[in-house]
Amino acid sequence: MSVDILLLIILGAITMVAYMIAFNSRGNKRLAVSYLIATAILVVSVWATVQYVNSGDNRRRTEEFKRLEMEKLKAEEQMRSQAAAMQMALSENNERLATASRINGIITRGSELASTIININLHDMNSELNVLLARASETKRKVEELNGEFDKMKISDTLFNQSSSIIKEAFRQLSEAAQYFVLYYRSEDSSQEELREKIMRQKATGSRDLLQKAGALIVPGISQK
Repeated sequence: MSVDILLLIILGAITMVAYMIAFNSRGNKRLAVSYLIATAILVVSVWATVQYVNSGDNRRRTEEFKRLEMEKLKAEEQMRSQAAAMQMALSENNERLATASRINGIITRGSELASTIININLHDMNSELNVLLARASETKRKVEELNGEFDKMKISDTLFNQSSSIIKEAFRQLSEAAQYFVLYYRSEDSSQEELREKIMRQKATGSRDLLQKAGALIVPGISQK
């Protein structure tokens, strides 16, 4: 039992005692004074009781207001956290899409170079040797530049780990194909030409197949995310 309730009980008891004394009073003056005092005590008792009830209501309203305020703050914090998480996910997805776009661009250009080497006519009778050799050297230069461009990307997203490994192997084979493309025109005899042409086309075909495989891995991976 709280002190406030105990005081109210005591005040109520005093009020009852005061009225009992007033009932037992003799004489008009004593009766009037006794009832006046008892009534004053009653007014004080009623006022104290009302104040106690109101203070309890105020406390409950204050506690309810604090609870609602805490729930509001909690909901706002949760909304901010969700918004931040969505923003981060969106940023990561945009970055992933940008990386995938760059990789696919390199795959496309690498596949085109591989197809060029596969389908090249090495026995072009309408061109001189130095022109054919320059064409082969230019193809080799493009392969090296594209390979260097891919190496500079510094891909950190684990989603592209498998495709990156495949692309590196594809460019290794494509570089060898380009090298044999140049060496073909420096062959000493027809048997050497035949061997180098065979290796060149095999390496270029293997590179193109690997690049297509890497490209197929990227698109499903992004859609799953």
